[in-house]
Amino acid sequence: MPAELVGLAHNAQDLLTDVEREGQVLSDESSKPMPQIDARQEVENITSFEVVKLGDLESSVVKQGANYWQALRGTRRYPARKELHPRDFASILRNTLLVRVIDAGADFEFRIVGDAQAQTYALPFAGKRLSEFAPLDIAYCYVLKGFFGHVTEHGEPVAVRGTMGNVSSKVQFSYCESIFLPLGESDDAVDHLLGFSAYIPRDFSNYDI
Repeated sequence: MPAELVGLAHNAQDLLTDVEREGQVLSDESSKPMPQIDARQEVENITSFEVVKLGDLESSVVKQGANYWQALRGTRRYPARKELHPRDFASILRNTLLVRVIDAGADFEFRIVGDAQAQTYALPFAGKRLSEFAPLDIAYCYVLKGFFGHVTEHGEPVAVRGTMGNVSSKVQFSYCESIFLPLGESDDAVDHLLGFSAYIPRDFSNYDI
């Protein structure tokens, strides 16, 4: 796995640790193993992310999305935005994210935001740019821009999973697994990102991993 990609996860955790010191995060104990679903108190106190290989994905939702993207691209680096047909992945549409790349990654615009995505972050993403949310949650936006930027620059997927402590009142999940996939008309430039995520809510209800 590229050192740069591993560094993204480490930088994310470092930033969240800084926020913790300012009293916004309860704890960052990235060395602990992933807690069991019923260990509610432990989960609430952990913020830990790791970048994972596509072959190591665990969520059936995320794997289905990744397989759809793989089938579309064939032998190319990635498929084009116009090739997407929501009916082909209707069963996981609520877990889907479509993002437009602005100025080669200077910013990112949320074009399609599934219900699961919107409810999990309690933010009105659709039609907005990532930079617009920085004043609301600088740590989250920094982390997301890092992953989006890597996919845009390198034209390769990024998969990540982990536990989220009480980093922000806007974040409504305790555990997630996500993948961000490049889209583009040619192999030379990524113009959109396709994302699929599965979450376990803070109240441990209605999760589908």
